[in-house]
Amino acid sequence: MGKYGLTDSRECEKNVSGAFIVVRTLSRVRVPAYCTAAPLDCGDPTGYFDWDMISQLVFNGLESVALFGGAAAAMELAYSKKWLSKFPN
Repeated sequence: MGKYGLTDSRECEKNVSGAFIVVRTLSRVRVPAYCTAAPLDCGDPTGYFDWDMISQLVFNGLESVALFGGAAAAMELAYSKKWLSKFPN
């Protein structure tokens, strides 16, 4: 087992892509003006998130998966075709 509990570089690449997806998705959610700030309360259905915020999470999450997943797939294709090379270990 490698450093930080990662078993191989593929697992690391997935985790890095996932981190970018989560950060981009959460940073794009806009809290409506009618929400109270401390503690965050926006109403139904969860109290913390309302339907508008949930729809933003879903849309932005799918968009981020498409963007970063597409970029990762393109990079893997470029590596396999030897158009790009990774840094040596």
